[in-house]
Amino acid sequence: MKKIIFLGLLLVVFSVHAMDLNTQLTAAVMAGKVPVVRDLIVQGADVNTKNSAERPLLVLAAATGNRRTVQALIAAGADVNAVDKQGNSALMEAAAFGYTEIVNQLVISGADVNLKNGAGDGALEKATRAGNEIIVEKLTAAGAVAAEKKE
Repeated sequence: MKKIIFLGLLLVVFSVHAMDLNTQLTAAVMAGKVPVVRDLIVQGADVNTKNSAERPLLVLAAATGNRRTVQALIAAGADVNAVDKQGNSALMEAAAFGYTEIVNQLVISGADVNLKNGAGDGALEKATRAGNEIIVEKLTAAGAVAAEKKE
């Protein structure tokens, strides 16, 4: 009986520790603190954690243009096609905000260049709308196809 109670307490402690690591990782990603991000990943934080608004950390890092944070998350196994509640991926965010190097990293890492969000837009549409011609060219070269217009 004592063994079961001990194992239960141990499980609770590890669960709280992991949750705390993920909360810290979220804060570090949002603050762009790359050394802290890397340290928390080494300690076992989940790189596929989402923030309180259900946005994956990789999407947050891409939206803020933090290339080194994006690199660290991808290197640790973050899902390059993870999406937020609206269906926006890291590639869509980087394309919309004109972060060419991040777009390159994501495409090389296997991000789906034809993934569409809930509104039917993908990275190509977002880059086109924002006037990011270099990114439009890169996405097209990587196989991105514009969404069919709804009538």
